[in-house]
Amino acid sequence: MNKLIYLLIFFLFVKTYAQNEEKTKWKAKENISIDGYIKYIPSISFQKLDIINFDNLIHNRINIKAFLGENLTAKIGMRNRIFFGKTIRNTPNYGDLIAVDNGKLDLSFLIINEKSFVMHTIFDRAYLGYSKGKWEVRVGRQRINWGINLAWNANDLFNAYNIVDFDYQEKAGTDALRIQYYANKGTIDVAYKPGKDMNNTVLASKYKFNKWKYDFQILAANYYKDIALGAGWAGNIKKAGFKGEATYFKDKKNTKDVTSISTSIDYFFKKGAYLNVSALYTSNGAETFNTSVLSFATNTLSAKELMPTKYSYLVQVSKEFNPRIKGNITSIYGQGMNLFFVMPSLDYSVKENWDINLTGQLFYLKQYHGFENLNNSIFLRLQYSF
Repeated sequence: MNKLIYLLIFFLFVKTYAQNEEKTKWKAKENISIDGYIKYIPSISFQKLDIINFDNLIHNRINIKAFLGENLTAKIGMRNRIFFGKTIRNTPNYGDLIAVDNGKLDLSFLIINEKSFVMHTIFDRAYLGYSKGKWEVRVGRQRINWGINLAWNANDLFNAYNIVDFDYQEKAGTDALRIQYYANKGTIDVAYKPGKDMNNTVLASKYKFNKWKYDFQILAANYYKDIALGAGWAGNIKKAGFKGEATYFKDKKNTKDVTSISTSIDYFFKKGAYLNVSALYTSNGAETFNTSVLSFATNTLSAKELMPTKYSYLVQVSKEFNPRIKGNITSIYGQGMNLFFVMPSLDYSVKENWDINLTGQLFYLKQYHGFENLNNSIFLRLQYSF
């Protein structure tokens, strides 16, 4: 009931404002934009070819943005998914597992929850934005991305994401109040994600500035049960991009402090190839086998726990063969656990608004007799964008 009331208030606000703006020739066609996509993703997963799981996902997204005057905007983003197949049948309470909303407001709707068929809707964007001069304010469910690196973001206190989840390009949002001030020499950014007490709250500030042809940022936060201090940079070493970010989490009870550091070097070659090499250090990561490695692909990540391993390395290579075809391969190695993950993909632009993607995911773990294959998945994605 609470989520229905929240959405109703939001829509009524937008409608009322629009009606008021009609007096000044507010026109829906000019002031409301709607876009999104619909995808069909059949997939197979297997360890050995004697047992193959066939699954299906229909994934739809709708984004609605309303310009409610010179300074005010509203945005709604909803994600609708239908799951059916062998994995759903074989996973008890599959619908309940995916219908989790970690926000202050529960905007997750499990519409159909059957043993072999699940339909789920979640609103991952629902905010009002106000901007005037050097000020910008947003309140509601939004994405607050403070990360710098491509893969692992030690500074991303609000919306850390899992690179394995390749189908969620927009990434999750968070329920927060965000205030930005664009000063002459830098940007001040303050964000507040409320909780029942300070141990369930994120209150953070960031200052971003440019010096010596580098972009720098420093941040400080109450991060749940920790005090977080961090910094990041982005610049170039000759023609190669050089980025990094680090955050130190000081436990308020002095039980266990955590340091997370990530850095990357990337380079664009003349013939359309791109290379990214990244490294991650997580002080609380495991150096030997831990069962968390078995679920790292589906885990909800945080800036404190971007990987289950203490030292992790990533190499990504992509190449645009022609305007229609692009290939990419991402590999991750987790030192200590000896985790190895490979994700090759191929994109083909059929025509305007139509795209096909083929992605594979292969997981390996080093055992007594060498690397052992844990699981493989192949996804075929047909997407129409509107």
